[in-house]
Amino acid sequence: MKLAQLIAQTGEHEATIQVLCHLLEAERTNVFLIKDISESVAKEAIKIIDQYKKGTPLAYLLGSTYFYNRKFIVTPAVLVPRHDTEVLVELAEKKIIADSLLGSENPTYQILDLCCGSGIIGISLAYLCDWLHHNNRELRYEITAVDYSPEALAVAAQNASLHHADINLVYSDLLEDVHGKFDLLVCNPPYVRTADIGVEDKWVLKEPHMALDGGIDGLYFYRRILATAKKHLTTHGMIMFEIGYDQAAAVEQIALEHGYSMVKVYKDLANRNRVVTIRV
Repeated sequence: MKLAQLIAQTGEHEATIQVLCHLLEAERTNVFLIKDISESVAKEAIKIIDQYKKGTPLAYLLGSTYFYNRKFIVTPAVLVPRHDTEVLVELAEKKIIADSLLGSENPTYQILDLCCGSGIIGISLAYLCDWLHHNNRELRYEITAVDYSPEALAVAAQNASLHHADINLVYSDLLEDVHGKFDLLVCNPPYVRTADIGVEDKWVLKEPHMALDGGIDGLYFYRRILATAKKHLTTHGMIMFEIGYDQAAAVEQIALEHGYSMVKVYKDLANRNRVVTIRV
């Protein structure tokens, strides 16, 4: 079967390409060079696409997805990584590099990935930290990843092993069982309003509810974290939150009410508010 014929049969161009990359263990560009797709592969692809069209996220069906150009294990126990979160990682990398030049009050630079889910943020930052340490042995970094879901932490552990990332995994209800002070706290918390879950995206309904539900106004976790995070930050520590596109003003107001300062908002590639940075 030709690729064009398979796509016509499934009615899903992008999903079909992703499935073929997975089944054939091939790079995306190589899939387009395949002249004929075997009957067995075509049947399996159609079977997977049918499940996808019924509402199961493709990442769950394939058992993995790509984030920041790296492959991560994904199961129904964790949220499917979104490309929007790459903005958070990019900003975190810039701060880590800047702080590496200026120095930290901690002998070892401390990073906290709160609500870590599959571990994509902490593991992505671990690549940078390893590179910085390799180029300057005096620079040391420690990454702690926290989640309230044991199942999510199990997936994060698998991904850490897959990427050879040295990360401390901690089971905690947000900051309750977290100790020490951190130079950087990164967090992509649940921020979808309860009533909005699944309204625009039916695939979301198959994802873990606790990783999505931010309460009636979507701000529940920002309030809880900002109420106690100050004692976990170093003098020049920073919090970086991923936010919903319409939540910047509300998160800033919560931060100011709790005595934080220097709140900045950053946009994603679609020019929507995506990340808020907060200092003490």
